[in-house]
Amino acid sequence: MPTKIDASIIEIIRRGGLVIYPTETLYGLGCDATNEAAIARLLALKGRAESKPPPVLVADERQLARLVNQVPDVAARLMAEHWPGALTLVLPARAEVVGVLTGAAADGTRTVAVRQTAHPLARALCEAVGAPLVATSANLAGATGRAANPRSLDDIALALRDGVGAILDGGVVAGQPSTVIDCTVSPPRLLRAGAVHLPDAVFSK
Repeated sequence: MPTKIDASIIEIIRRGGLVIYPTETLYGLGCDATNEAAIARLLALKGRAESKPPPVLVADERQLARLVNQVPDVAARLMAEHWPGALTLVLPARAEVVGVLTGAAADGTRTVAVRQTAHPLARALCEAVGAPLVATSANLAGATGRAANPRSLDDIALALRDGVGAILDGGVVAGQPSTVIDCTVSPPRLLRAGAVHLPDAVFSK
């Protein structure tokens, strides 16, 4: 699969535009994860409440370090085994991470949901832009059927396709959401079952 990203697409994202692109799980609706105004436009287009922070993709450890202020030991072990891949980890967020991307742990710590993508096109996009990318699924809030888990561009609502500045076609993707694990608690907590299956031992002390 060609992974060279056209300069015009990079410019769209850097200027706060939205894109649709393939990942190792579903097609994603994305933007620069450091641009709060772009994220607000993305959530409005999708119809997603700001109270539901979207996940973020990174290409490498340098981009992860822009989002996360510490990596708990259990998260480091999961990263070593499953990254890059379809495992999203909820981790303590750095102070500079925009508020719309953060949730709150039980102790009030700000958190961010992040994964290192294994899809060559998504990874190339993160690298070319030089920033983490928002990676919420390319569907409208409340979508059902094929539109809820878009495996191809044909599964994506016209309203979304018309609302973005660029669309990257990666053919048909796996179609299963990522597994989401909260690593801010001990033992870690499964928030969503998905493409990566973890043994019960991970969730017990």
